[in-house]
Amino acid sequence: MPPKRQKTSDSASTPDPKRRVTRSSARTNTRDAKDLADSPIDSPEAEPAVSKETRTPKPKKRSSKDAKPEADAQPDEESDSAPQNRTTLTITHELVKKPIECHQYTPTPSSSTPSPTLIFTHGAGGTLSADAVVNFCTGYSSSLPVFAFQGSMNLKARTKGFHACIDELNSSQKTARKGAKKNTAGSKTLLLGGRSMGARAAVIAASEHLASLDDKEREEVSIQLILVSYPLLGPKDVMRDQILLDLPKTVRILFISGDEDAMCPIDTLNETRDKLTAKSQLVVVTDGNHGMHVVPASRTQRVGEETGRWAARWVQGEPMDDEVFIDELEGEEEWK
Repeated sequence: MPPKRQKTSDSASTPDPKRRVTRSSARTNTRDAKDLADSPIDSPEAEPAVSKETRTPKPKKRSSKDAKPEADAQPDEESDSAPQNRTTLTITHELVKKPIECHQYTPTPSSSTPSPTLIFTHGAGGTLSADAVVNFCTGYSSSLPVFAFQGSMNLKARTKGFHACIDELNSSQKTARKGAKKNTAGSKTLLLGGRSMGARAAVIAASEHLASLDDKEREEVSIQLILVSYPLLGPKDVMRDQILLDLPKTVRILFISGDEDAMCPIDTLNETRDKLTAKSQLVVVTDGNHGMHVVPASRTQRVGEETGRWAARWVQGEPMDDEVFIDELEGEEEWK
């Protein structure tokens, strides 16, 4: 099937309305950082099996093992400006020792139809201000909301961050629905995503969340995963596919990967997709590396935002080929 081409478009944005949680400045901290992608040295310890009998993890004392950082820790280049539709806030939860810094992206104009919020997190060596995170979230939030959270370089701790954010959003939604004439019944959608190590944490959190539900609750929930630059190959090219293979058929997955990503070769990813029980689709960024950078660098922001827009279309159920290509070579003159 010939590659599907798509041009990017600019989106307007306005400030996010106030929330009840603790808030700090939306200004983004900046630092000089060399343009490095996450290095392929992620610790292989991080694919714990999830028993069907397991409930959502309970808080426990931190051990030296918990404190061990994930090795996928090269810094991403950081953005020097904050999107106008982004609000900075913090949440606290018994599962995590410290408050979690979060960036909430609100669509502008906001839709009158309630939409599930994507919970998203960064890679091991990055932050919420990493270009790859900001670009993706900006594109995605042109139509749908995103709740991005800052996590440590430890995979287990990052997974707990997902559970804390799920509880926070559930609590906020219950408050928002209070006093409504009718409660929404039927299927509930849980959207989790991340890039690099954050994508692995999203998969594990999804499995743990499913394991914490009873049969009836499991039938009512729809889990969708958006995995950007999933690090399929670990140290010594060890495959990190088992947690993906363990996902049930009720889970939907969207992979977003660059065709120059050494940690996730497209051919290897497609071989893995063929083995999955869960249904998956793929967006390929032409000339994109693991950090989702392309050459020349001036294209990186546009391409990154376009991946977010594709992810939003996928969530909204728009028709989409099994494999879609984003190629900035097309429409070059339009951007000059």
